[in-house]
Amino acid sequence: MKNIIFFLITSFCFISPDVTANENQLCIEGSEDCSFALLNDKSGQLITVNQKRANEPMSPFSTFKIANSLIGLDTQVISNNKQTLTYDKTIYKQEPWWPPVWKLASYNLASAYKFSMVPVYRQLASDIGKTAMKKYLQKFNYGNQDISSGLDDFWLNGSLKISAIEQVQFLQKLHRQSLGLSFETYKNMKLVMLAKSSDDYKIYAKTGAGKVDDGSMLGWYVGYVESAKGIHYFAMNFNRKTYSEMKKDRINMVMNHLKQAGIIHK
Repeated sequence: MKNIIFFLITSFCFISPDVTANENQLCIEGSEDCSFALLNDKSGQLITVNQKRANEPMSPFSTFKIANSLIGLDTQVISNNKQTLTYDKTIYKQEPWWPPVWKLASYNLASAYKFSMVPVYRQLASDIGKTAMKKYLQKFNYGNQDISSGLDDFWLNGSLKISAIEQVQFLQKLHRQSLGLSFETYKNMKLVMLAKSSDDYKIYAKTGAGKVDDGSMLGWYVGYVESAKGIHYFAMNFNRKTYSEMKKDRINMVMNHLKQAGIIHK
């Protein structure tokens, strides 16, 4: 029953193309259902929308795949981003409602990250083990570092919590390569994280989503953008009644904030 409930919740976490959204939508100051944090790498300026919420620890859901991937690479549980990844199909059994991208013949780190393949990452956390996981989360100063709710699902509305501001601080350490990891780990992770590339900028990011205790969907979009304006780290979280409402807004809203700040132009 636990696995059934878990998958009903986390089925919302896979990535699919976001449907058309309001082109001008932003997280508005004074709104209780969203927060946005933007950190300028050079100046150190931190801009927040709804600062109280931006400081509120929340479940990271699939944004934790950034940290989970880093730990897997640095411990050599994953040798590189091309290694074939598997999971125990007797524990994480395929469900009829799984999206097609969760039923591919094989995965590597790049495809598992792109498609937010939850069983692969649950297996990865188990293979990393409790001792190493706790050590790395402490090294990263990642949120409250609490994995007590279960080694293979603590980031899925479990014990691990992190705020939007903590997310951008973690991403800055990642980009600056100051997390105490190997050069190969940083190199492989940057390749995996690339979400969008244009002539003017590159975005390295991860979405996340899941149902929280009040029944709403919590959505995340976190990452950083490299452009002529420098390096900027961003994190947005917000709640919507349904997954479809959340999905159509999550990336679009962040892009609107980046445009408003003059960091990107299209």
